[in-house]
Amino acid sequence: MSTIRSIGEFDVANPISWDNYAEQLKFFLEANEITNAEKKRGVLLAVCGIKSLGVLRSLLASESPSTKSYEDLIKVLKEYFAPTSSEIYRRFQFQKRLEHYNETVSSYVTGLRRLAEECNFGATFTERLCNQLVYGIKDEALQ
Repeated sequence: MSTIRSIGEFDVANPISWDNYAEQLKFFLEANEITNAEKKRGVLLAVCGIKSLGVLRSLLASESPSTKSYEDLIKVLKEYFAPTSSEIYRRFQFQKRLEHYNETVSSYVTGLRRLAEECNFGATFTERLCNQLVYGIKDEALQ
């Protein structure tokens, strides 16, 4: 089996990107047909980077990362790098998001969609997105 692509280390300076990194790692494992639990853990520990490994070792205290499952390690890292905030706070962040100076409308909409992912809007998503778009856009003619 040949390895498909490679995956870079996680940037601990940008912890908000943890979910994207974990998803990319999942796709990497899938593309390379790595299903064995020990191999999945080994890949995670080999590619995550020295800084991430240091964080992980600190979080596990006296336990070695090699004693934990891949799923447990992903969970520990997620809780550290991307802790779940309250739904009310996430909705507050969505509602206060205004178009930035020199930001394109498409970038603004993309930013709103990203924020809305964790808001649990359900069936009201489209309506809330439209409302926020009208409220937050700078160009009054476009509003």
